[in-house]
Parts: sequence; structure tokens; C-alpha cells
Amino acid sequence: MTSALSLALTGDVIPVRRLAHASPEARAHAEPLFEMLRAADVALGNFEITLSQRGTPLEKLLNIRTDAAVAQDLAPMGFDVLNIANNHTVDYGWEGLEDTKHALLAAGVQPVGVGATLAEASTPVQLEVQGRRVVILGYSCLLPTGMSASERRPGLAPLHVETGYEVDPYYQMEEPGDPSCVRIRTRVREADLARAVADVRRWREHADVLVVTIHWGYGSGEELAEYQQPLAHALIDAGADLIHGHHPHAVHAIGHHRGKPILYSLGTFLGQQIFLPASDAVQALWAGMSPDGYLAQVEVGADGSCALTLTPHTLNAERLPVVATGADFERIAARLQRLSAPHGTEVVVDGGRLRARPAAAPVALAA
Repeated sequence: MTSALSLALTGDVIPVRRLAHASPEARAHAEPLFEMLRAADVALGNFEITLSQRGTPLEKLLNIRTDAAVAQDLAPMGFDVLNIANNHTVDYGWEGLEDTKHALLAAGVQPVGVGATLAEASTPVQLEVQGRRVVILGYSCLLPTGMSASERRPGLAPLHVETGYEVDPYYQMEEPGDPSCVRIRTRVREADLARAVADVRRWREHADVLVVTIHWGYGSGEELAEYQQPLAHALIDAGADLIHGHHPHAVHAIGHHRGKPILYSLGTFLGQQIFLPASDAVQALWAGMSPDGYLAQVEVGADGSCALTLTPHTLNAERLPVVATGADFERIAARLQRLSAPHGTEVVVDGGRLRARPAAAPVALAA
């Protein structure tokens, strides 16, 4: 009988200095989480900083980078694959992205979601584990100008989001100027959605386990953008076993579709960007981000079923993760329970961890 395959998934990973620079206490507190990564057959996160001293900063809200040497800590932490299709790994152009990709590969970690062309950016990482093939596709819905790959341009595997604004005509006549009379409508560009669905269908034929990792949503808060659930459902309908989401730097809902989990955002796993030089406004933005997150351990059965165990964590003063206990654990657990219930997911406390599973269908009452 084929044994279950184990995945470990984290949220955003943003190191700016080597682990050796952290205090022994901080490293010791992070070690139980690193051990969970190392124990998994495949460990996946979202790596969200440029590793380069080359390139020219793009004209955008925020550009961040650090020394490529930090990549040397990622495999010892336990990471096997890192998504780099996000809004910061092209902050310093193609040179910066190329250096980031090469630094990860040299450190023994496989990057996914970028390439010299659209076809290369859309090519998944494939791993053979316990006689089973794991395929991981990476995409970004956050696409500052110049970051998306095309047939003739390097960059990220893109899922462009189209945004419109729907005004309630009657409400705005009685309350002109009230922002609540405007609803933001979003959807994934039709051609991009069709391409991603085709990618999943094509690679499903070569996969025993297929994971799609997506940079999506919007920062902090707890609300999902309108396009996220339809996108996740379409990818699962095409054959994805699990959706791994990131970007908001906050814990968001866990959903299920056809029994397959959708992790909308796992929060921040390692967030040291606050140690970078930045304006007061940017520092205030970083300071307002939630320090919370969770590490998801996923046991994938031979039939493709996924059993989720969650370990809540938060960031310490050195911005390394520490397993959440006491009030921190209760806060993260309560948030996951509240946000996930409307998405058909039950989150239950099991000792110092959480279990997430599809909620039981309500029993129909006899007439």
C-alpha cells in the first residue's frame, strides 16, 4: 500500500540577514517549526525578497532586496521549493530576479513561478517522493508594470486581475460621496484563467499530487478579493489537489472545494523586512502588519485526500517564527475558526495544534 505523502506549507518568507546573526534564544524558538519543514517530504513557502546587488529599482510602491548569502539558510531550515512569483522578486528588474533564482538554486532550493519566457515561467517544479510525483505550479496575481512574463519578456507567471467599480445609483443620489456606495469588482483575465486551467490539466496527467501556489489577495485585513474563490475553484476543478495562497501578511480563511483545501493566506512565516532602511511611512506600514501565521502539515493519501494539521506561530522581536501558545494561540485559532466557517471548513483545537477539515453537511430535518 502506498503510504501518505507529507507536505509542509508556510506563508511569506522574508529574511534580510543570516540566521547566525540571530540570538541563540531566537534560533532555538524557531527550531521546532524548522524541524516540521525538515520532517516533511516536500516543504513549500513563498520567498518574497530580491537576492541581488545588481539591477535598477522598478518604479513601484516599495522595492526590497538583501544579500544573496541569506539563501544559504533556506535548505537547512527545511525548504525544498519556494514560490518566487510575487510582487517583490522583480523589484530590481530581470537582473535581480535572475540573481535571486540562481542564489536559490545554488543553495539547494528549487524556485517556481518565474522564467525567461511565459512558457518557462509556467513550467512547474517536479519532485519524485516515495515513488510519487509531486508537481508544483506557481503564479502571481500581483503584477506591477513590467513584472509579468510574456513570449518575449522574462518575469512572473501572470494571472492578471481586471478591476471594475460598481456604483449603487440610488444610494449615491441620497448619500453622494459615501464610499460604501461603490463596490469593487474583480475577476481574473479570461485568457490568463484559461491558460492556468490548461496548465493544471496538462500537468495533472504527470502528477500524483498537484499543488498550485498563488500570490493573491490584498494586504492585511481579513477579506478576500472577489476573484479569489472562483479562481481557486476553477483550478481544483481542473485537477489541483491543494491551493497554497500568500501575500496578505495576515491569516485568512481556509476553504474546501470538492474536498480539496484552499489555504487563502498562511500569514508571515519569517518577516525581517522591518530591519531594512525605509521611509517612516513604509516602516509604519510594516509595523502594522500582523505577526501571525500558521504552518500547515498536509498528509496526502493514495486517493488524493488531504488531512490538514496547523501549527499557529507568531514572530518574535528578531522576526523569526515561534510556536504560538497561550493568548497568541487562542487569537489565531479563533480567527481561523471564524473566517473559515463561511467557506465550509471546520477548524478544531487538538492540543497545541489545529485540525482543519470540510464541515459536515447540515442534516436535513424531516418535514
